[in-house]
Amino acid sequence: MGFAPAMSRLFGIQWSEKSFLMVFALVGPTIYTLTSLGLYYRIPIAGFVAWFIFIGPGVAEFTHFIFPLITPDLLANDPHPITHSIAGSVIENMPNYYYKTTGRYYFPGMWTAILPMIPGCFAIFKLLILHKKIHRTR
Repeated sequence: MGFAPAMSRLFGIQWSEKSFLMVFALVGPTIYTLTSLGLYYRIPIAGFVAWFIFIGPGVAEFTHFIFPLITPDLLANDPHPITHSIAGSVIENMPNYYYKTTGRYYFPGMWTAILPMIPGCFAIFKLLILHKKIHRTR
């Protein structure tokens, strides 16, 4: 049971596995690659995008640990996966990871969310140190 259907049930949003894969398997890595090339060639907009990458996937991943505590929009007390129409699209097999219903503290991606936090936090730390160093020498 994947992240996209779980988010669909949690927030009542239309997010299928197909659109999840489009974003996280195709669009995301493309943006990361173009940003790294932009940083290498010192293109200013790449620095701007890099900060979004450091803060978003880098630091905000801790939100995965909050998701099991949020009451789902769709059938919060039903522990079984559901299929439901949201905004005209049928989202199949939406699991319920609500802690009070399932008794388990888990949400898809929760444990792997720690991995991008390490380089994201490290990059922010290094950039802040570099910023202080530059302003001290002026």
